Amino acid sequence: MDIRRLLNADTPCITFPQALYKIMSEGHTWIEWNRDGTKLRYNDPTRLMRELQGMGFKAQDLASLNKNFNDYGFIRLSDARKSRYDTSKHTWTIFTHLFFLRGDEEAVNSIRRRRVRRTRTSSKKSSPCSDDEPW
Repeated sequence: MDIRRLLNADTPCITFPQALYKIMSEGHTWIEWNRDGTKLRYNDPTRLMRELQGMGFKAQDLASLNKNFNDYGFIRLSDARKSRYDTSKHTWTIFTHLFFLRGDEEAVNSIRRRRVRRTRTSSKKSSPCSDDEPW
């Protein structure tokens, strides 16, 4: 048995892009590739979150889904949120990524989460009793 899987039982064994690629390869009508396989679009974010949850992801709302897209460097080209009150418009959300390509699973596997380093300002303390020195 893989020790990493035991230690990280709450974390998924695959990355967000890999899970997304797997969902897209299943041929659903609510999520699809464009003709040349360089963009994806979906019109049912609730269904996408359910599918991801089934793979071990903890996406509970649209904000966490969008955070995953942003953390992995996907670029939003169209936003269904802007047309949600206009029923005459199709409500597809479209994303693209340089390495998220149909038929190129190796490129998808190379996509890594961007690490954002947040620096704490000197005026903020980790607790009310802490001082600036670690000891």
